[in-house]
Amino acid sequence: MERSNPKYDAIVIGAGIAGMTAASELNLRGQNVLVIEHNHQPGGLMAGIRRKGYYFDVGCQSFENMGIIFPLLEQYGILSEVEFVRARYRLKMPGIDTVVYSLEQTRQEFKKSFPEFAEGFDRVFDVHERTSALIKRSFLPELIPFVKSERVSQYGKFLARMLPFAGDLKSLMFEDFEDWYKRLLPKSGVRDLLSTCGYSRMNVFVASAFWHLWAEDYWYPRGGFGHLFATWEKKLTQRGVTFLYKQRVTAFDKKNDNATAVVTQKGERFEAKQIVYCGDYKKGMSDLVGLDHYSESEKKRLAATKHSDALLSVYLGLNFPREELKKIVKAAHIFYFPNNLCRTAMDLGDPQAHEKVFLEITSHCIDDESLAPEGKSSVVLQAFSRSEWNQHWLSGGKLDERSLEYRDLKRKVTDQIITIFEGLFPDVRKYIEYCDLGSPLTTHRFTRNELGGTCGFELNWKNYPFMNPLAHTKTPLKNVQFAGHFTVWPGAVPTAALSGKIAAVRAMKTLGFQKAKRKFSAKVNNNIEIGSNHVELR
Repeated sequence: MERSNPKYDAIVIGAGIAGMTAASELNLRGQNVLVIEHNHQPGGLMAGIRRKGYYFDVGCQSFENMGIIFPLLEQYGILSEVEFVRARYRLKMPGIDTVVYSLEQTRQEFKKSFPEFAEGFDRVFDVHERTSALIKRSFLPELIPFVKSERVSQYGKFLARMLPFAGDLKSLMFEDFEDWYKRLLPKSGVRDLLSTCGYSRMNVFVASAFWHLWAEDYWYPRGGFGHLFATWEKKLTQRGVTFLYKQRVTAFDKKNDNATAVVTQKGERFEAKQIVYCGDYKKGMSDLVGLDHYSESEKKRLAATKHSDALLSVYLGLNFPREELKKIVKAAHIFYFPNNLCRTAMDLGDPQAHEKVFLEITSHCIDDESLAPEGKSSVVLQAFSRSEWNQHWLSGGKLDERSLEYRDLKRKVTDQIITIFEGLFPDVRKYIEYCDLGSPLTTHRFTRNELGGTCGFELNWKNYPFMNPLAHTKTPLKNVQFAGHFTVWPGAVPTAALSGKIAAVRAMKTLGFQKAKRKFSAKVNNNIEIGSNHVELR
């Protein structure tokens, strides 16, 4: 990139989906934009890697549209460049094995598999049906604020669509899904598994919305997320956006409650009128904006807010035909519960904790031959984990260091995860050509998300630290906006993307205000000079 004039209208920090959306919106509005990314490529938690010819998604394995993603991609000219296919989910646990095609079909599968609990499953799926109806009624591009309209009145229209569901909202928003399952279903192994199928301490709305998404609204970009973000980056580069990789912003130069420039770990300094930061909220607050700009109540509230669960990922390249793999896995996604003892919550001191997890098994290669070499297949095995587990994975809290003890522990956990997978694919070890594990520390190292969190703050409304669920982008610095999955609730892919647009729109309004202020000041100064005895020619 050009180093001679490092001044920009706007700098976007982070090239995940929020950062790419913010950069696209600012570019669309005529701004000269620089994107600074810590990793060597765009994508953030949606990045992809290719190893020995095998492709793997390192974070998200599919995404929900929610009336947000596709309209935004269309606005930025990306939707027509990438093909998106429906991602199907298979649920396999003791007593039931089904691919989710619709809520009613899945309801009947559960009732057939567990006839003694039929009445309870009717209660559960009645709520899922109402949640699905709420989402279909409310999450429309023309209703969601900022997707197509930036008017404040859009909030009212969006909320008005939820009024018919007001009776459900108290339970949906404030009850934990584990307690909810215990209330609606009698004690059983299947109830215990359903109450752990997802992030810990989710509220009922998120847990119920997942069922709607599995049935109707999960998608995958053909060629993988790496292809999506490479296409997006190329489009923005052609439009004049500059990308700077393998640089981490470590400080802001500040003056009069404004950030005048960003400074990287290499000591490079870049000036900008506006900054959009899309990283870990707490790190941005403490390391960049500065805690002295926050009140004691804000600091206390944010310090108490928990990050979402972390994930580990085992990447397997198999010398095994994808057509044969499809016969085993049956769908690109599987939630696999090998027994009734699986739990999301983890004993941080238990060295065998990963023997008790359930797996999300992903193999998009069964429908996309570009993701693995000919005659072979790629699989990702994911499980909930914690960065704090086993003394931070025997790192001693040094999350960026990869000691021999840490590497050895990764190998042991990899073996434990593959052993679980063998319950579905007994001979899998015979076919492994490539194998690696990304731990929560890996996520931290590549994304700078504290503790390797994968979904912003905990997916529980009671835990969210802000009053406004739709993009808490404002910061104490007048020209700095925050975006990303920490600034919206819940912190999923579509809301993270939307936060990028909201931050960009608000940055543009600030730019417009500053421009008008400069014009007014210039006019006043000019009038003063003309009225004086001395007129200075410029």
